[in-house]
Amino acid sequence: MEPINVSIIGAGRVGSTIAYVLKKSKNENIILGCIGSRTKDSLDSAKRLLGPESNDIIFTTDLIECAGAADCLLLATPDDSIEKVTVGIFSKIKKYHQKYVIHFSGSKSLKVLQKAKEAGALTGCMHPVKSFASVKEAVKTIKGTVFGITYNDSKVKELMSAFIEIMEGSSIEVADQKKPIYHAACCVASNYLVALMDYAADLNRAIGIKPQDSVRALMGLVGGTVDNIKKMGTKKSLTGPIARGDVGTIEEHLENFEENDIDQKIYRTMGIKTSQIAYQNGWIEKKVYQNLIKILEADNK
Repeated sequence: MEPINVSIIGAGRVGSTIAYVLKKSKNENIILGCIGSRTKDSLDSAKRLLGPESNDIIFTTDLIECAGAADCLLLATPDDSIEKVTVGIFSKIKKYHQKYVIHFSGSKSLKVLQKAKEAGALTGCMHPVKSFASVKEAVKTIKGTVFGITYNDSKVKELMSAFIEIMEGSSIEVADQKKPIYHAACCVASNYLVALMDYAADLNRAIGIKPQDSVRALMGLVGGTVDNIKKMGTKKSLTGPIARGDVGTIEEHLENFEENDIDQKIYRTMGIKTSQIAYQNGWIEKKVYQNLIKILEADNK
């Protein structure tokens, strides 16, 4: 691989994490020369994160300058800003022949980079399947991350693979037109897990158990479940009353809910999905499955 000059636009959690990893790798073929952002505050935060490694990096609010200095431009802006930033840059930079423009959005297609493509750029996306709750934690845990990659040229795949190798990660290929569903799956697994845990804590709060105590108790259960999923996959990791066909237990749950329509709907909806898994696994008979669905659908219309 020939040495390549890289610029990053977007100095938030993703951009700063990628910058940190690239600089710490000491890879002589990946030369991070510029970080651009519209706000000086985010640039200052990125500079502090990089410490001495920032000495040979240009930090600028001039996005045209930042893009112009690169052989590869990494766009780490918020999803809804990618197209606007691309249009702004490549309305000024008309020629970007055989250079690279890559974004990190799980949901946005390569169409948001169309203006760069018209200037001659090779475009792609490498979306980290990872939660970036804080930069300090992300730089510690980025190793081993899976990236969903989308590209329009094998050269882009080769370059993205080099970046991913630096981060000791791996990749899965995602068709450009299918990205919204792929990203929805990521949201369900991460964001909805947070909401589900909050829901469980709310159920316990209603009977006098403090949220912090709920989380402390439930995390052991969640951790064990995650470990099982890693080893056996989703379907075979199912446990609990539905997996055993304990219809009476589910009826008791529903009978003891407080009068809260949202709580009921969440429980019933997840119960229906869980029942489907148990039946698909062959763990419950058809009659038991039908009884569960009848009970769970009763007030879920």
